[in-house]
Amino acid sequence: MGARVTSDDSNYRIVTPALTVKAMRDSGYKNTAYALAELIDNSIDAGATLVEVFACESPVQVSSRTRQRVETIAVLDNGKGMDSETLRRALKYGDGLGDDRKRIGRFGMGLPNSSMSQCTRVEVWSWTNGPGNALYTYLDLAEINDGRDAVPDPIHVQGGVPEYWRDLSDGLLSDTGTLVVWRNLDRVNWYGAAATLKNTSELIGRVYRHFLHEDKVDIRMAPVRDGEVVAGAYYAAPNDPLYLMKSTCAPTPFDDKPMFEPFNMGNENEPGVTYFPITVEGIEHKVKVRAAIARPEARRPDVADHPWPAGASPNKDAGNHPWGKHAGRNIGISLVRQGRELDLDSSWAIGYDPVERWWGVEVEFPPALDEIFGVTNNKQTATIFSSLAHFDWQAEAEADETFKAFKDRLAELGDPRLQLFDLALYLETKLLRTMRRQLKQQTVGRRKSKKRHDDEVTSKATDAVKRRRDEGHTGKTDQLEDGVTNQDKRQEQVDALTQRHHLDEDTAQSMVDEALEKDWRVRWISSYQDTHAFFSIDLMAGMLQVIFNNSHPLHDQLLAVLEEVPEDATDSDLKYRLRRAADTFKLLLFSWARMEDEIPNDRQREKIADARRDWGRYARDFIDGEADE
Repeated sequence: MGARVTSDDSNYRIVTPALTVKAMRDSGYKNTAYALAELIDNSIDAGATLVEVFACESPVQVSSRTRQRVETIAVLDNGKGMDSETLRRALKYGDGLGDDRKRIGRFGMGLPNSSMSQCTRVEVWSWTNGPGNALYTYLDLAEINDGRDAVPDPIHVQGGVPEYWRDLSDGLLSDTGTLVVWRNLDRVNWYGAAATLKNTSELIGRVYRHFLHEDKVDIRMAPVRDGEVVAGAYYAAPNDPLYLMKSTCAPTPFDDKPMFEPFNMGNENEPGVTYFPITVEGIEHKVKVRAAIARPEARRPDVADHPWPAGASPNKDAGNHPWGKHAGRNIGISLVRQGRELDLDSSWAIGYDPVERWWGVEVEFPPALDEIFGVTNNKQTATIFSSLAHFDWQAEAEADETFKAFKDRLAELGDPRLQLFDLALYLETKLLRTMRRQLKQQTVGRRKSKKRHDDEVTSKATDAVKRRRDEGHTGKTDQLEDGVTNQDKRQEQVDALTQRHHLDEDTAQSMVDEALEKDWRVRWISSYQDTHAFFSIDLMAGMLQVIFNNSHPLHDQLLAVLEEVPEDATDSDLKYRLRRAADTFKLLLFSWARMEDEIPNDRQREKIADARRDWGRYARDFIDGEADE
């Protein structure tokens, strides 16, 4: 038999309405756009094909000037509407429409929680038989503070939906629908109507990009002044952080064509896609991972048949152009649930690296995995998934514990992260690492100042090679060149750059054409190599190609320290970099010395010493330009 609540128990409620609502107002919506998204969720769940967002402004006196400030925000839809019982429950915290996993919203918090996070009074009209028969109810913070503890019973008001809102709509109101109005705004992030909608539409376009792209819903953004929609009303366009969609809000030239391409995984039916199974209560669910990477023309102005727009300086880094800045606002892994983005989780990115803007990853999971991912009740993030960014299992493992033993131990402890470990490690150590490597190769030779210095070194090394050849010191590359046409040289070099070192075709062709035109005999590139050697060599017809191994610590400790210097580096930073490079160079020579020291055979040790002396003579020739007799 259930416990009976008496009048005496009213003083001992588990929650007090006024304090609960006050606490929920601070529950953490990132901004007005995320709060509005909760209302749009409800509209889409109600089957709406049109959602209209109105930002209504009025003049206010600020110092000696009059400015426009948003005083009311409203969301109107043509969904199926609500009857009296459903409408009243929709405004009740923690009730809503129950735990329906087929809906975008399922926590029963969206309408009251999002609304009261932005305003002190929310009014709702909903109708199932024409807007003239709309039911009306509301929540008011002042009344709640005065003791109201129940949602007012919905009533029919004369005339139904006010004419003010009917006139603002883009057409006649449908026979069914809902209107939510936020009044007494006290937490809206932006002042004017246009600014409010501008800052809202980019996020709304990203959150609902799949619905917009598939024409399942239109979202109209309408600034209102003096009771009329002012010029500048528009429909939200998809904002795809993977930049694979056409007709998006991305700046020209990528507003009507993809800026990225599917990453090299998946199959021809689903390029750039892979799946991860996760089993819950004996049922297997699939997590879909989609990945994309910038097309070469997004980052380079010299890609054939893909010129940058007129006025876009080719000497300016792509990240500083409008499309690059747009990509810079879409950094991270996009978490998608029920076709709706929960969060663009930037914790997976390397925050200081501008190259991070040029990859996109989407992780899509079904609502059945909400608890596994740690979805919050305001649908803004998935806490368990986010906690695994840059996850290092070895840092948490016990001494000599294998990965399997580590997982078995955490399974015994009931660690909630366990079922996402394999997914997180795949994203961090395989997918993102591979994508970053490819992006590093994409702009080889693009930095003007670095390229100028590289050209000088290449020319000096080429002179040394030619001088030694003329003096009778023939190398393998000289022998391979005999009888070979320039076209054969071009093809051999392009194949090496694209197939062995993963440069894109356009970049490789450009580099080879320049080398042949200038008769260069050497080339320096960086590439990730699966070897302990810090550099390797390609011997081709007329071309000596040196490949610095990006995966070797020497790259980060020496080459990157000297070459990847920020434009705004201070004198102290430059001195630090020089000291660090000098220390690394000394350690490099110490490592060679110890290698000779550990060779057990005297004869073999002497051969290594001969090689060291020979290298010294070649170094003198290349650096000073003085051939050794």
